[in-house]
Order: sequence, then C-alpha cells, then structure tokens
Amino acid sequence: MTSLKDKLPSREERFTMLNTLRSATEGKIFLEREYSQTTKEVVEMYEADGKIDEAAKIIQEIQIETYGSLENVEKVDFILYQMKLVLARQDYIRTQILSRKISKRAIGEKGLEKQKITYYGYMVRYFNHEKETLETSKAYQTIYDTINKAEEEEKTKLDADSSIRNNAFQNFILYLLISPYTSEKVDSLNLIEAMYPRELEANELLAKYVRKFLTFELMPLQEDDITKQMAAFEPFQDRTLHSKNHLIELIRQLVQHNLRVIEKYYSKISLARMSQLVGVSVERTENELGDMVVNGRIGAKINRLAGIVTINKRKLFTNERLNSWNHDLRSTLDKIEQTCHLIDREKVIHQ
Repeated sequence: MTSLKDKLPSREERFTMLNTLRSATEGKIFLEREYSQTTKEVVEMYEADGKIDEAAKIIQEIQIETYGSLENVEKVDFILYQMKLVLARQDYIRTQILSRKISKRAIGEKGLEKQKITYYGYMVRYFNHEKETLETSKAYQTIYDTINKAEEEEKTKLDADSSIRNNAFQNFILYLLISPYTSEKVDSLNLIEAMYPRELEANELLAKYVRKFLTFELMPLQEDDITKQMAAFEPFQDRTLHSKNHLIELIRQLVQHNLRVIEKYYSKISLARMSQLVGVSVERTENELGDMVVNGRIGAKINRLAGIVTINKRKLFTNERLNSWNHDLRSTLDKIEQTCHLIDREKVIHQ
C-alpha cells in the first residue's frame, strides 16, 4: 500500500491496485484500517473525476463506527467525508442518519476543533434545507464559540482572517431572529445580550434588532429599508437556500412582535387602528393575528362586521404561572434588599 503504490506509472494502474487491495481486505477485522484507507482513496479518485454518485454509493455503506482498531479522530474524519459526499448528492435523509453517528461528546474532544467546525457547517446545510431556523442558529453559535474559545495559535489555524467567526456570529443572530417566537428564542436573545456584548457593539444593526425583540415596544416597519439592510447578509442572498423566504419570515416576526406588544397594552382595539400600529395592511394584520391565535401565541377574537378585535389574556399553564410568581417574588425581594441598603446608607451618612 505504501511502497508499491507510488511506483506505479499511471493513475489507472494505481486505481486497479487500490480496488484489488480493497477486495482483499474486505470483511477482515484485522485489516479494518487498510480497508477504510483504500476505500477512501478509491472514492477520492471517483470524486476527482466528478463521479459523485458512484463515490457516495461506495462510501455510504461502510459502518466505520463499528471499527474497533481505528482512533476516534479517524472515525470522525471518515464520517465527515461520507457526509460531504451525500450532501453533494443532496441526499438529506442519509445526511441526518450519518450525523447521528457523531456524538457531541466525541467531537467535543480537544484537538478536534477543525472537525467540529466542518461537522456543524454540514449540519447548517441540512437544517437550512429542512427550514429548521432555530437549529441552524444553534449550529452557527457552536461554530463561533469553537473558534472563539480556541487558543490563539489554534484560532489562527482555524480562521486566520476572522471571516468564518464574523460570518458565524452574524448568521447565529439572523437565523435566531427569523425563527418562530418561542420561550427558547427569548432565552437565546437574552443570552446573546448577556454573553456577547462586545460582538453586538461591533454589529450595531444586529444589536438594534436583538434589543427591539427583547423590549415591548412597537417596531417601525418599513419593508424596503429592511430589504436593503439585510441584502448584505448571507441568509438573504440568492446563493443561500430559501433566501427569499428568510426575508419574508423576518418581516413576519417583526409584525408578530408588534401584535404581541398590542396584546400587552390593549383589551379592545379596532382592526384599522391595529394595522396602523403594526405598520401593514388590514388584511395582512388579520391574517397574522389569525395565525397567532391558531398557534396559541395570542388570545383574541375578531368581530369582522364591527371591525373590532377583543384581546383575551391567555391563561398561563401551571409551569408558566409558577415561573411568573417566582419572578415576581424575586423582583420584590430584590427591591426590599435594595431599599434596606439605601436606608442603611442614609443612616451611616447622617451618623
């Protein structure tokens, strides 16, 4: 495999030799490493010739995770190569199956930072195809954190010009903003504000959107301006899958945010006034409101004859109610403690 292969005069002869070695080592436990190595080399030759289907067909059947003689890093590299080829064929079902063979613990070991970034890069493509925007956001967050937490020497190897890191952070924020409103999304937005203040300072536009989503204030909705602002970012560019849909979803999230703000401050409002506050047409306001009611994100009834929206405050589930009480108690105790400190301070000053 090492001495003879390099002496063969032509590529065809090397290819024939590799296939012969592959046949000879197949099914032999004591030659697992040699079998996987020759298979990978044969597949690489197919890939170089542009025969992606043949390459993927050969490599995808190998259950590399069962090979006991291989190191963890060798298995991870092999599975990543399998993922690369099935993604090239746009076989997303097999991509998901292969992705489950790599555990977070296995890929989280020190020295596997490059493989971890590659893995989550492939997962971004899978999640984006499946329109799982929140999972796409988490994948980009992992890529950013992996590079950011690496030692300086390793960081330079992974991302010399910081382009991967900057791109990952931007996409982490943007895919989170696009994703549907859930408690997990709100937690993630609060986490961004608490843990990434320096990064937000460098991205004023993204910081503005994060803070707007976290405050119960109406957002001015100017679709043309938003389209121009977002044109510079990867998720909204034509080369990205579902790019047009991403822009529609972002605007939709802004509309729904405004509806949640109105729900907080109004119990009854005319549909015309609501659409004026939201910043879109009456018909669109009604559609979005209806969608939120159906998904249980808002409680409201529309009297279409009178054009009046009656907002019913949603009944909280037991867990939500307990969390609400817990927050109120904490807030009250914090204020009492702060008041006691201020009283003690005044006493000390006057003494």
